[in-house]
Amino acid sequence: MISTNNSSFYVLTNNTNYIEPRTVQNHFKSAISCCQIADANFHALRHTFATRCIEVGFDIKSLSEILVHANVNITLDRYVHPSMDLKKKNMDKFSSLFSVK
Repeated sequence: MISTNNSSFYVLTNNTNYIEPRTVQNHFKSAISCCQIADANFHALRHTFATRCIEVGFDIKSLSEILVHANVNITLDRYVHPSMDLKKKNMDKFSSLFSVK
């Protein structure tokens, strides 16, 4: 459940009712089967979401709270998987600090 501006709502919902996460996972499995997509792990979507958020510039504290982790270390250690391209871009940003102008 997420609370904002004195109101609360469920993230996984069917209208106004809470949906059990395993039900969502089962719907996901049915959808990929129907689309003839190779078996995929539903939880991998969470890891992909975290990685993409970092790639577009989310700050780690906000992302950690969105994922409802106890601390940012869980987010960093288990969920964020930066690509080599992102690492290169970050190093380019850093090296620009030392370039002669």
